[in-house]
Amino acid sequence: MKKMISKKVSAKRLNSSRHTVALLLLLPLFVTGCEKLTPKPFVFDMTRINQDGSVNGGNDYVKQPWACVRDNQSGLIWEVKKTEPGLQNINNTYSWYDADSKTNGGWAGKANAGVCKGSDCDTESYIKALNETKLCGLADWHLPSRFELNTIVDTSVAFPGPSISKAYFPESLPGTYWTDTTFRTRRAAVWVWRFDAGSDSVLEKSEAHSIRLTHIAPKNPEMKAVTK
Repeated sequence: MKKMISKKVSAKRLNSSRHTVALLLLLPLFVTGCEKLTPKPFVFDMTRINQDGSVNGGNDYVKQPWACVRDNQSGLIWEVKKTEPGLQNINNTYSWYDADSKTNGGWAGKANAGVCKGSDCDTESYIKALNETKLCGLADWHLPSRFELNTIVDTSVAFPGPSISKAYFPESLPGTYWTDTTFRTRRAAVWVWRFDAGSDSVLEKSEAHSIRLTHIAPKNPEMKAVTK
């Protein structure tokens, strides 16, 4: 009986010791955690570009508006939305649709189910319409991948956002933006990035959301890898 009691006491002491060690390990986090809870703003290095593809040397969109920006870290070029009505209006929404079975992840989505002007209101139609305008001298704009769109998300911006650099995207809307990345376990769904919360999630392709297209620029050896 004494041996059994001794074993129980030893077990309790062992558990108590483990809890003490765990608390001691966590204590520095509580002490210094306040400073680490505030993320540092992501530093963007971008070049503003005019409609004809030339470099825009300004930084005041009202006085000297630009049509695109080139991310000098990733090499991606991004369209800049507009506030006036039309094809590139920031408030336009589109359903996710891709008729090509080779690129739609096994589910085409839903055609023309958004609310917009300048084209049918789905991603495929918008891509076609924007390429016809040769925005910034380019005609091969595409829907960004989940990774590509992540490169312009500023996760240091708190809800409700917008979690994007307004110095380069002055028309920023803290909405939900489509990617081309179909969710593996549900082909009728796709990855999106929320620019109100700075996070990604999965939504149905039949829903209506925002879109921002990108273009892959020729590789520049001076471009730096994106780190966040």
